[in-house]
Amino acid sequence: MGTATIPAKGGDERRIGDADGGGTCGILGQIDDERLQLMGLIVRTQRRLTDALERELEQSVGIPLVFFDVLIHVGAAPEGRLTMSTLSSDVALTTGGVTRLVDRMAEAGLVARQNCPSDRRSIHVVLTPEGQAVLGRAIAAHIDGIDRHLMAHLDGGDRVDLAALLSKVLDAGC
Repeated sequence: MGTATIPAKGGDERRIGDADGGGTCGILGQIDDERLQLMGLIVRTQRRLTDALERELEQSVGIPLVFFDVLIHVGAAPEGRLTMSTLSSDVALTTGGVTRLVDRMAEAGLVARQNCPSDRRSIHVVLTPEGQAVLGRAIAAHIDGIDRHLMAHLDGGDRVDLAALLSKVLDAGC
């Protein structure tokens, strides 16, 4: 497979096509385009990290990553509650998808719905005491996984550089 190069620290260039040590078959193996290769690295890295972190969270705490996402958003919200529509935006699900998710989490005893005192049409999602306890365990487990699967492979400078680069892309409005 062809490779592309990207500037690295110290003016050296790094080859991106061989980053995972494997070749790509078919049409992708014939494309020598650093944009596709870089995007592929981002997607594969995100997928592998997410898969590992989800698997470990389920094994250690007994919840899927999407439950953790809801728990952390609700737990961090002002007054410890979010409307269903805000939660839908925060976890990138449709309103129907977040409704089904909250149903499952309520059945598990992790969240509850509360009527909004200022707007009869709105429903707030709040953490139950069990949800707060699970969130505490999940944060500890998640941080441990992040340390092992991400941070252990990056030195301090790498972390600063990665944060700056990702922030630059996000700040550009993607």
